[in-house]
Formats: sequence, C-alpha cells, structure tokens
Amino acid sequence: MNSTNLVVIILTYNQRQKTLKCLSTLLGGEDIPFKVLVWDNNSRDDTIAAIQETFPYVLTHFSQSNLGVAGGRNASATIAIRELGATHLLFLDNDIEVETGFVRALYEPFEADICLGQTQAKLRFMHDRSLINDGGGARISFVFWRVKPVGFGAPDRGQYDAPRPCISCGGAMMVRSDIFQQLNGFDPLFGPFGPEDLDFSLRLQKAGYKAMYIPKAVGYHQVSHTYGEGYSEEYARHKSRHWLLFMRRHAN
Repeated sequence: MNSTNLVVIILTYNQRQKTLKCLSTLLGGEDIPFKVLVWDNNSRDDTIAAIQETFPYVLTHFSQSNLGVAGGRNASATIAIRELGATHLLFLDNDIEVETGFVRALYEPFEADICLGQTQAKLRFMHDRSLINDGGGARISFVFWRVKPVGFGAPDRGQYDAPRPCISCGGAMMVRSDIFQQLNGFDPLFGPFGPEDLDFSLRLQKAGYKAMYIPKAVGYHQVSHTYGEGYSEEYARHKSRHWLLFMRRHAN
C-alpha cells in the first residue's frame, strides 16, 4: 500500500443532505486509507460549508460554473492526480450509501491483476434494499437504443455474487489514474446526459484493459422509479444525439 494513493471523487449540485449522508456511510468503518474530494458544481445550498463543518478532513472544491458530470469528474480527477498523487480514482455518485469495506473491495482486485483497469460495485435500490439496481454493469442493445443494468429490479438472492467482466456504469467505479489520463478521462461531448461512463469503459477495454464487476463492494442507490421524471425536450434531444455518437464509436 506504500505506493498506492486512493482518492474518492464525489460530485454534488444542490444536494446537501444526500452528499452528507453519502459521506457519512463512506467514512464510517473503512479499514483502508483513502482521501475524499467533493467537487461542487456551483450549488446554492451551502453544501461546501456543511461538509467543512461536519467532515473537516474532507477536501472540497467549489466550481464557479456547473461543468456537468463529465466535466466535473475530469476537473476533479486532475486535482486528485496532480495535487493528491492519486494512483486510483473512485468515482461515487452522491446519492449512494455504501457498506463497510466498500473502498477496499473495489481496490483489492488491482493488486492481483496488472491488466485490470476498472472495477465496479454491486448496487441495490435505496427504496427497497432487497432489489438489484446494478448486478454486473450495463447490457447495451444498439438495435433498440437501450441500456439496462444487469439484474435491474430483480430480488437479490445471491445470483449476482460472482465477479465478472463488465461494461462499467459510472456511479460507483474505480479506475487506475494512469489509464484515466491515457484515455483523457470522460468525453465531455456526452454532457450533460451521458453515456460518458459507458463510453469510457468501452474505450478502456479497447485499449487492452479489463473492467470487472466486484460484488463484495455493495452500495444503495437512490434512483427515481417514477417513469418520466426529469424528461424534457432538451433531455430527449441530447440523449438522441449522444446515442448516435455512441453507436458510431462502439456498435459493430
């Protein structure tokens, strides 16, 4: 561990309470050293002040503009690598609460495989912790313009408890910093509505590295299960344009 430096990156935007809860579970009971960097995408709810009061040892950065997911993660990764010496970056959505040992579980496989570039956690739903949100990365259908996490909505009976290769979703994934730099991070062309995470994982694998699903790392994701929530003409326009770009890059 002497040459390893783990940095957890969390983005937030006007979600103070979710971010504080995420930090509370992340920092409660881990037995492996890591740093945390919270990137605030120009919130107006005093998130940074609340973090500094509750978790004074957590590093924070307030952005003067909202850079979106890809832009915010790339900018925060630059800080983590240049200023904190990060060898591995764990990108964690702020609406996820994690079980003890989460960071260690995602990191340990890197010690055994020099070709491993990325690991991803197992996620259950926050509103019903018996149900799978993501049990092994994304299943992609280019024909039907559809992305669905493995096991989505299924009762968790242990059927997704074996590590396996995956196309990693970005909500709870760790990546080697040198590979992140080699691939120039997430592509901001997919901002603000994705799928920059799937594009990154596929580019990583095309570059000769492995992406693995690690079920020992368990988190609970506060996903909206109301159909159509947040849907708009702008959202539809961006998603259509991004999907065509995604297909040109990765569909056979």
